[in-house]
Amino acid sequence: MMFAKVGVSRGGQGGWAVRYADAAFMGGLALMILTLPISEALKNIGYFVALGGWVLKRAARRDFRITFTPIGIFLSMYLLASLLSAAFAFDRWEGFRGAWDVFRYLSLFLMMVNDVDSKPKILFCVSLFIASTAMGVTRGLFDYFTGTDMRIGIKTLGNPVHVATYLIIMLALCMSLLFLMDWPIWAKIAVGVVTGAAYLAIFLTYSRGGWIACLAVLLFLAVSLKRWEPIVVVVFLTMAIVVGLSGMGRLWTRHFEMLGRLDEDVNLIERVKMWRGAVLSVRDRPVLGIGPRNFRNLDHERYGFQRTDVYGRRWTDAHNLFLTVLAERGLLGFLSLIGFLVCYVYECIRRRPPKDALSQALWHAAMGSFITIVVAGMVNTTLHAEGAIAFSSMTALMLASSEAAQP
Repeated sequence: MMFAKVGVSRGGQGGWAVRYADAAFMGGLALMILTLPISEALKNIGYFVALGGWVLKRAARRDFRITFTPIGIFLSMYLLASLLSAAFAFDRWEGFRGAWDVFRYLSLFLMMVNDVDSKPKILFCVSLFIASTAMGVTRGLFDYFTGTDMRIGIKTLGNPVHVATYLIIMLALCMSLLFLMDWPIWAKIAVGVVTGAAYLAIFLTYSRGGWIACLAVLLFLAVSLKRWEPIVVVVFLTMAIVVGLSGMGRLWTRHFEMLGRLDEDVNLIERVKMWRGAVLSVRDRPVLGIGPRNFRNLDHERYGFQRTDVYGRRWTDAHNLFLTVLAERGLLGFLSLIGFLVCYVYECIRRRPPKDALSQALWHAAMGSFITIVVAGMVNTTLHAEGAIAFSSMTALMLASSEAAQP
């Protein structure tokens, strides 16, 4: 199993205290997942209730052993690097906020790996992600078609780039379930509608990095499942979206036009300068970087890039996951991130799913999440906030389902 365990041995104590604590954990987790794309306050309340219930459950059982898994160990090393970097950051408050972000999705991963430990719980979490995606996308599409913005936004997911990252992970989950789960026709229709709506929202983000990541995920699913329906359906859906938006006068063509004139794309030119600046900044702070969430404090004149984008907004990251980590957390953070990603690939290859349909679906969803984080991460900072929460959740559910499927 290769699971790393820390603490006293797991006992079998039960009782009302354990049951109530577990109910609090699952209730908080449900609230967090359900409100992830629609309410920042309720999402945070749900997280803290789940964390409190999880701790109380272990206290009631007098069992503090935690199953880390190799992925959890490497992610913990990344957290440690983030904390060290934050301690010596240019702006320590922002530095520790960045470390907190890592702690949040690491703790969620550990909670789910340890205590979402049965098929009913796993299916419950999967259903909640589908429902929350449906609510978030519905809200986003309503605001888009009744408003004047050319790019879609979803309440708590942030700007269109982060919206795209989150929704591609959900798209991978929904498509994996559609093709692998033997569900009733009404359930498949419902998931299919959510999948189509999510794809429409991804298109409307006009995130070119998101589009490329989405294509990479679709190609992976088609090759791995040996089914080309995902590509065919998406091609026809894209054509229908383009025709429909053109008829409504809502098709934003700037990103399409710039693909043929990359030498005139101001955004791309500035990103290349920031990438170069991020690499140059390592010379001044090689080990721990300038600190998490401190990219905005880099000396932009010294490293040769503009402080703000074309809209006058201050750059907060290098628009590249790896170079942002390199500049903010130094070589220590960068190497721990690379170690985490390498370990992730190894574990996923080692855990090629058994014949259990749910395990197969969640394995494909987790791999789709990984591809999204890495591919979109070439031009955006993806291991962040709700996108990182979705990624860690898919990973935890994949590991939990593979353990639950063991005879």
